[in-house]
Amino acid sequence: WPFFSAFGNPEQVRGMVVKAGAWGPLVFILLQVIQIFIAPIPGQVIGLAGGYLFGPFWGIVYITIGATIGFTLIFILARKLGRPFIECIISPKALKKFDHLTREKGALVFFLIFLLPAFPDDIISFIAGLTTIRIRTLVLISLVGRLPGYIMLCLAGNGLAYKNLNYVVAIFLVLAVLFAVAWWKRKWLQKFIEHNNR
Repeated sequence: WPFFSAFGNPEQVRGMVVKAGAWGPLVFILLQVIQIFIAPIPGQVIGLAGGYLFGPFWGIVYITIGATIGFTLIFILARKLGRPFIECIISPKALKKFDHLTREKGALVFFLIFLLPAFPDDIISFIAGLTTIRIRTLVLISLVGRLPGYIMLCLAGNGLAYKNLNYVVAIFLVLAVLFAVAWWKRKWLQKFIEHNNR
């Protein structure tokens, strides 16, 4: 737990990567993989740390590599081990809430879930593995859907590194607006996801 608790603190994540020296990028990618597997760990911390440590370009590259590995492993394990594996990972309450997604909802629905900030996309990643959608398609839509968020977090982390607070505030205002819109339209989004004819 002391190791996992470090994910809640960007400065501790930074320290772990810096101590690794030349292996820093590899350690960072591993941290991103672990973050995707362990849903309670906030992905925002890793995104901020990536921009802070490596700049926006390499931060996004390393996050994308880690996310690709993480999502691929989740989808393969869910597909191979099936529902018993998912029930060990996800709480019964969360599984009951999103269980309808296992009944073929199509790639578009999962793309919107990954894109919009109103849904627990880490949990839904495991559930997506139970669908009949091809794994490579799931990996692609999960990456494309989360990429805008990764980019904004890396830019914010880079702004923190150079103490450009105006830049950071502007990015977080954009994120706040997105969250507000998603919250405002949450009932419509829920109906869209649950409805059979979109």
